[in-house]
Amino acid sequence: MVLLEVDTSARCAVGVQLGGESITYVVVNLRGAMVGRLRTAGVGGRTPETMVTGLVQQIHDMLIGLGIDENRVVGIGVVAPGPVDVARGTVLGPSHMAAWHQVPLRNMIAASTGLPVVLDNDATAAAIGDFWGGAIDGARSHATVYMGLGLGSGVLIDGTVFRGASSNTAEIGHIVIASDGDGNPIIAENVADPTAIVRVAHTHPGEAERLGLAGDDFAQFNTIAKASARGDEFASGLIEQSARYLATAVTSLANLFDLDSVSLAGPAFATAGSIYLQIIDAQVNRDFFARTHHGIRVRLSPHTQDAAAVGAATLVLQSELAPRTMGLSSPTG
Repeated sequence: MVLLEVDTSARCAVGVQLGGESITYVVVNLRGAMVGRLRTAGVGGRTPETMVTGLVQQIHDMLIGLGIDENRVVGIGVVAPGPVDVARGTVLGPSHMAAWHQVPLRNMIAASTGLPVVLDNDATAAAIGDFWGGAIDGARSHATVYMGLGLGSGVLIDGTVFRGASSNTAEIGHIVIASDGDGNPIIAENVADPTAIVRVAHTHPGEAERLGLAGDDFAQFNTIAKASARGDEFASGLIEQSARYLATAVTSLANLFDLDSVSLAGPAFATAGSIYLQIIDAQVNRDFFARTHHGIRVRLSPHTQDAAAVGAATLVLQSELAPRTMGLSSPTG
């Protein structure tokens, strides 16, 4: 008998997470282990055409820097905030990426690189990244809550992605958590995401000036998060209020999917994640409908900032090398 060993460095995949706050590039090997990572400025106001040109060049430069021959790359996974049309590979119009409406991103990148390209929702990819990172071992029903500039979530049931009718399921940012005085719905994203926190901060001009809030929304959120981590009372109040609103939405998600596992991923949790974790864990396990039967394990993702990009690369490996395994593959057109 001859024992064969797979050379995990023989092939690799590239994962790219597009966000208004940042863009993350990763390269993973056949084991799903990260061998390279790069984070750059977010999409901002750049047009899709300009963005794709820069993205393709950045991938090329990253592979050269890592000493990886592009012939070893099996494909590129790209993930973006929803809504997305996974079947057509189209970004439909994320709320924090104003110029990105009906953008055929998969085909644009494939045409520029000649490589297979997979497009998916960033929160779904983050859940897949957590699966590969070992964060949900033993979980039957898991959700990864992903927060960049906006809010999303991805759900895995027994290790299989729950996609819904159009792969835009579990949009936690659009869960209605209250109503205003006129009866209009208030969704979680309007009160819990970084943009909402910055907006509230500026209703207190003196405090905003004291904290030195400047730059884009995510830069200002990071300033608030860092001040909160230092114990600043005003900043801590903003983060804790956001966490309570988010915990209400997570509880609704837990009741809908009978979750036993939740992880928090995305750039917004990089600095203040421990505060969100403490508040969400306590509130969810206090208010969860089936709490007398089982608890919910809440934790930070092992790849807090990179889970979506890692999941994107993993989707490529699943699609190109083992498309029928584990229920994680997504349509490539």
